[in-house]
Amino acid sequence: MKPRIIALAGPTASGKTDLAIDLAISLNTEIISFDSRQFYQELDIGVARPTPSQLNLATHHFIACKSIHTPYSAASFAIDARKKITDILQNKEFVILCGGTGLYLKALLEGLSQLPEITTVVREEVETIWKMEGLEGLHRIIKQLDPDAFLQLEIRNPARMKRAAELLLLTQNQSLNEIYSHRPDPIPFDWKIYHLNPDRTVLYSRIDQRTDAMITHGLIDEVSQLLPISDLPLLKTVGYTELFDYLKGNITLNDAVALIKQHTRNYAKRQVTWFKNKSQATTLDPQNAADFILKDLSDQRSEY
Repeated sequence: MKPRIIALAGPTASGKTDLAIDLAISLNTEIISFDSRQFYQELDIGVARPTPSQLNLATHHFIACKSIHTPYSAASFAIDARKKITDILQNKEFVILCGGTGLYLKALLEGLSQLPEITTVVREEVETIWKMEGLEGLHRIIKQLDPDAFLQLEIRNPARMKRAAELLLLTQNQSLNEIYSHRPDPIPFDWKIYHLNPDRTVLYSRIDQRTDAMITHGLIDEVSQLLPISDLPLLKTVGYTELFDYLKGNITLNDAVALIKQHTRNYAKRQVTWFKNKSQATTLDPQNAADFILKDLSDQRSEY
């Protein structure tokens, strides 16, 4: 059988980590994380990073490998992870990907559009237009340079309008479709995505229980140490923003915990939607996922 990539995707608290470890042991292979919050050394309890005992059960990559002071983009991750996967598959039949950040998985498997770097001059020009003319000024630029694109964009979204205006002003003679068409090659290995999708009631119960466990195991102390740098963009994430508000005296601890649970449920719902709509995935109930995947791999091996 040709080397294969097994991608385990799904919402937070769906059981991906335990399943990845079980499969890595059964298949004698290693795990690549594509959870964009678990890359960072400073984030541990609040991002449900695998415990030391879990990490000892199977070799993991891209866990606590970066600092929050140096953001790690999907494009950079895709380059680094492809190199690691190639190394692993020289000696292993399978490699396991595990995570819930759809964009990073997509970048790794399919590639991202290679967009030009926006110059300071262009960025300042667009910012000036925005400050002086608002959305109307951005609309004017986009209509002038790419009228077809204007009909397809979210014209009430300032961030999208600024980005479109920057790209069009930078390239001048290219449409947005042309700009976004430059994609790297897909990863040169066969791959399959398995999407863990628990019953909604079960998932929400797991989220609530895990949040309570995080508090018990020291999440408040972890967040307290990050309070001096709470304005960093990477810290504006579930589990941290709510406790920053608590530590600053803006809300009670009970309210902060309730918000963490609610915001995590909201995040999980978005993850489920993403993997249902934007990926080629086989949806599984976590309870029988391991048996299904091992049988599926066995069936595929017999076809070769």
